[in-house]
Amino acid sequence: MHSRRAIRESVIQFLYCSDLEGGADAPALSDSFWDLSLETESNKIIKASAKAALHLNQGRQARHSKFVNRLDEASAFITAESGAEKVQTTLKQLQKLESKWQSLIDQIQRNYDPGVETPVPQLLEGLEELFSLNSQLSEARKRLELQLQDFPALSKRLTPIVATINGLQRVSDRIHMVKNPDKFATHPDIKSIQETAESMQMFRDEADSIARGIFKQKASLDEALETVVDNYKPERIDPVDRAILRLGAYEIMHVEAIPAPVTINECIEISRRFGSTESPRFINGVLDKIAKA
Repeated sequence: MHSRRAIRESVIQFLYCSDLEGGADAPALSDSFWDLSLETESNKIIKASAKAALHLNQGRQARHSKFVNRLDEASAFITAESGAEKVQTTLKQLQKLESKWQSLIDQIQRNYDPGVETPVPQLLEGLEELFSLNSQLSEARKRLELQLQDFPALSKRLTPIVATINGLQRVSDRIHMVKNPDKFATHPDIKSIQETAESMQMFRDEADSIARGIFKQKASLDEALETVVDNYKPERIDPVDRAILRLGAYEIMHVEAIPAPVTINECIEISRRFGSTESPRFINGVLDKIAKA
């Protein structure tokens, strides 16, 4: 759970980056800003997803070996069956896709390092390829199942390899959970992924809500600041101080649930981190006048 202070610091950073005095368009900047701001949390999701995929893949290699061992016999049965060319084509496609799986898992294993805090693009790339391959495999298996409905006798002969294919699909179902954690939030291997994703989204939603409110009330906020700051012009104020003043004025004027002293104290603390040595005193004086007014 992100703190109120962390949310407001992100709002200040976003206001500064978007430069309300004619800089980058805020909506266009939003996605890239949050990609950078939530980089650490995003990295946690990538690592947790890789860990879950590796764990849920356990036992698959043995199932794949059975599939390979039964291929020649299955292919011979299909060749002997008149009109089953499409079944043979699908089985060959399955063989080709299945052979890619372990190399992808090995790639993810090599790039997975739980002790590294920085993002690992190769790890994310490997996971995305695995998810794509998983979808292709599931579709091909389903297609084979449907095709075999037209060949009852052949289907019976292929029972051994179909059993291994079904076993491989059960692993695919697990990997599907990693790709869609919101649908399997209670699963022990998926829970941490979903909790981190929800926390990130809540953080962004609240910060975006505050930023939108400030943008919407920009004119009235500057009018209020002009009444308490001599010769106030937005461009004359340090960009960081300007962002903090607008945040503070917005909360004092429009957010009744937060007492003005709480807002002022938080803005002072934020100015100590992001502003100059004179910022805390300046922020305190201006916001105190806004509150009294």
